[in-house]
Amino acid sequence: MSKSKNNFETIGRLEHAIKAYGEVVAVSDISFSIKRGSIVGFIGPNGSGKSTSIRLLLGLIKPQSGIATLFGVDPFVNSQVKELVGYVPEESVFPQWITAEEYLTTFARYHLPREVAKRRANEVLKEVDLLDVANKRIRQFSKGMKQRMKIAQAFIHKPALVIGDEIFNGLDPLIRHNMFELIERYRSEYNTTFFLSSHILFEVERLTDKIILLYKGRTIAQGSPKKIRDLIQDQPHSIQITTDDNTKLASLLINYKESIDDKTVSSIQFQNDARTDDKQLLVLTHNPRQFYEQLTTLVVENEITIRELRSTDEGLENLFMTLTTG
Repeated sequence: MSKSKNNFETIGRLEHAIKAYGEVVAVSDISFSIKRGSIVGFIGPNGSGKSTSIRLLLGLIKPQSGIATLFGVDPFVNSQVKELVGYVPEESVFPQWITAEEYLTTFARYHLPREVAKRRANEVLKEVDLLDVANKRIRQFSKGMKQRMKIAQAFIHKPALVIGDEIFNGLDPLIRHNMFELIERYRSEYNTTFFLSSHILFEVERLTDKIILLYKGRTIAQGSPKKIRDLIQDQPHSIQITTDDNTKLASLLINYKESIDDKTVSSIQFQNDARTDDKQLLVLTHNPRQFYEQLTTLVVENEITIRELRSTDEGLENLFMTLTTG
């Protein structure tokens, strides 16, 4: 691009954007902006239009009406603007034969000189704690490791903007904490702007300057984390946890529950994951921020491996129904 990436106070913007696929309206009159140097959380239930909005911002699709801009231009007709963006897609698509170092080195060469690319690939592998498996084929990686590879790919060229679609999906609490610190460091050192979608409000709350709530393709609330937290604080929050020892974690949570009020751990039950039939825990909390902090401490101190951590949509759905129906 001819203009510096630092010349824009507003990095990205959707204004009254509408996008439909046939009779299905994915995004309906959506408006928001992303300020330079900010970390924005983009929150909504699955199917609310988050991925479509991201595709509009990236210029991968064009709105049927309304405006989409990225660094002051229409990204659909100005493809070079994408050089300023790092993208973490929701799905993992990696070549089966390639190693982590080879993949990132090859990817880095789209942005960096040949002699710099390999060094930068190893730097970013270290940043996401994968340097010790740099020569391992990505097909052998766990879900969480592949997620970190996607983050490394997005960060490889120190972009002006990182867009993450469910960026923390599949990461255990400790790795998630490390990725929070990495995001904060990139903003501090490189003035990187972040736009992070999630269906878990409290997953991104402590990182963000601004949160946008999306429901059925419309923005229904946006503002500071405190403003959004005040809206949702009375809503119950359900969390599904799959570990290598569900009984041990349940016992720890029960002991913790007995020493505090009933809001942080309101209830605990065992169930089967409807998708995989694995045994899992279902925890209900009215204080998810405190719960996530305590969960991280418990699993680290007791060496419990979390295979999957998912927030169900009930809490957000209740909030969105309240906001949309009054």
